[in-house]
Amino acid sequence: MRRPRWSDRSNGVRAAPADSTSGAAGTNDPGADDPTPATLADATTADGEAVLADLVGAGIVDATGDDTRLTADFEGRWRAEIERLRARSTEDLTVATLAVAPTATATESVTESDRTFVVLSDGSGEPAGEVWLRRPVAVAETAAALALAEVTDLEAGPRAVAAHGLSVFLEDCPVCDRALETRKAGGCCGPPRTDAEGHPLRALVCPDCRTQFVAFE
Repeated sequence: MRRPRWSDRSNGVRAAPADSTSGAAGTNDPGADDPTPATLADATTADGEAVLADLVGAGIVDATGDDTRLTADFEGRWRAEIERLRARSTEDLTVATLAVAPTATATESVTESDRTFVVLSDGSGEPAGEVWLRRPVAVAETAAALALAEVTDLEAGPRAVAAHGLSVFLEDCPVCDRALETRKAGGCCGPPRTDAEGHPLRALVCPDCRTQFVAFE
């Protein structure tokens, strides 16, 4: 099974922070991958490596072997939350996502070019204060945040960072049920996404809905 590694100490692969499409729905081409994934972690300042250490300490992530993986107990909790949320209406999903978002004060659902978004807003009314989550991302990350709230004492900011980072362990799209593929991070046009040192990033992408969940080295 594909298990992308999350942190530096696991063969140099770690989840990359999203330079998200906050305030915009991204590409309108339904046949193109999302250029960058907006996530619950947008507008948070928690350190990803510190959060990973907390997850290892809490028994969420097992980093004892050569490959970092989820523990069976947490994987089961996360899967149960995914199943519950994807069966709910988009309106119910927006409410659940707002409840775990660390900085948002309002939410709505928007459909553009057959793509449904959960739009989180800081209440300013400015595009820069909005984060547009694709429905599959909202399902995956909200489910992870809810499962984390059951078994950790992480505050909302670090919990959102953890929920996004845990997406490297996804194998199937939470909405389409298709196996995710590893592709270059970014959209079909323009240069690929890179890390701060200029190294190309890869991403987990659903081949059906073209949602990009997480980029990693």
